[in-house]
Amino acid sequence: MKYELLIITGEDSGDLYGGNLAREIKKLSPDINISGVGGRQMKSAGVDIFCNVSDISVVGFWEVIEKLGLIRRLYKQVVEKLDSGDVKGVVLIDYPGFNLKVAKAAKERGIPVFYYISPQVWAWRKERVKTIKRYVDKMMVILPFEEEFYQKEGVEVKFVGHPLLEAIDPSLNKEEICRELGIDSKQLILGILPGSRKKEISYILPEILKASILIKEKYPSVQFLLPLSQSIEEDYLKNFITSDYSYIKVVKGKNYDVMKASDLLITKSGTSTLEAAIIGTPMIIVYKSSFLSYYLAKVLVNVTYAGLPNLLAGKEVAPELLQHKMIAKNITEKAIYYLEKKGRLEQMREELKNIKCSLGEQGVSKRTAETIVNFIKTGQKLK
Repeated sequence: MKYELLIITGEDSGDLYGGNLAREIKKLSPDINISGVGGRQMKSAGVDIFCNVSDISVVGFWEVIEKLGLIRRLYKQVVEKLDSGDVKGVVLIDYPGFNLKVAKAAKERGIPVFYYISPQVWAWRKERVKTIKRYVDKMMVILPFEEEFYQKEGVEVKFVGHPLLEAIDPSLNKEEICRELGIDSKQLILGILPGSRKKEISYILPEILKASILIKEKYPSVQFLLPLSQSIEEDYLKNFITSDYSYIKVVKGKNYDVMKASDLLITKSGTSTLEAAIIGTPMIIVYKSSFLSYYLAKVLVNVTYAGLPNLLAGKEVAPELLQHKMIAKNITEKAIYYLEKKGRLEQMREELKNIKCSLGEQGVSKRTAETIVNFIKTGQKLK
């Protein structure tokens, strides 16, 4: 019997999780053909990619409009695959605006739907829970509070743990990383993570760069590291990092190395904040977008904190500077506050350890793969 599985994501982080999941599925059942929407990670895991995640990745509300035509064509292509009769299961990774439509189409054709990495319906658009309950056979969630949230709504759900725990090498060594990067591990190191999309970088990086000058005035020997996303060309960064910022060392990729080497991070809110928490590096969380996107988010999103570590802790463990507060003066003041007394950095590290412990155990992708493969091949009741 021919088995085909679709995995669909719309984000770089989803590509990472989808790639790890695909590898585990292939180990358990090499005869399952996997195709989908993803990027480098999923492709390297043997997934037949029919649309690259970079083509449909968007940030903010307004930016969706720009790629609406492409997204509509992609949906039509996915439906054609569902109609082929070969697809025995669909795995959806976040990206709810698109994926919930796919869930409906798959369910109407009797194809099992697994949702791995839940949309943040607990933050905004809670009405989507009704759609999830109707069209998704199993939610496999990665944040501990999501399981209770879905249970209360009567949705089939299981907390599987967070896949970042297996993506991040726990043996990362600061001294070795510093040697490889050509920096002094005994001097102060600050990491800058302005995002993985051009629009994010254009909004966020300029103020961080201005802050870096002020921080360097206070700490002349400070070293700055900026890991450039694989999806961003170095030439694009030159629009911002001029000769005035020649002291900033740009490295391609190596996000985790930079996080481990740094004493403090200035990072965009998002997945990178949780990665930093798992590695245990203190951070300042920043974010800025277009006025329209921010205004709509402010009206529609119902969360106390923007940073995932703070959401998980239920309090502000890492300071947040958002939109109009994300200016060089504020970033500098926050950075100096933590750098001038090491006890403050150590206190944040202890808080981050507790957050890491709440994320479950390693083996997330394998556990998730077992659930999917068993159901596809045997029709075994989902547990």
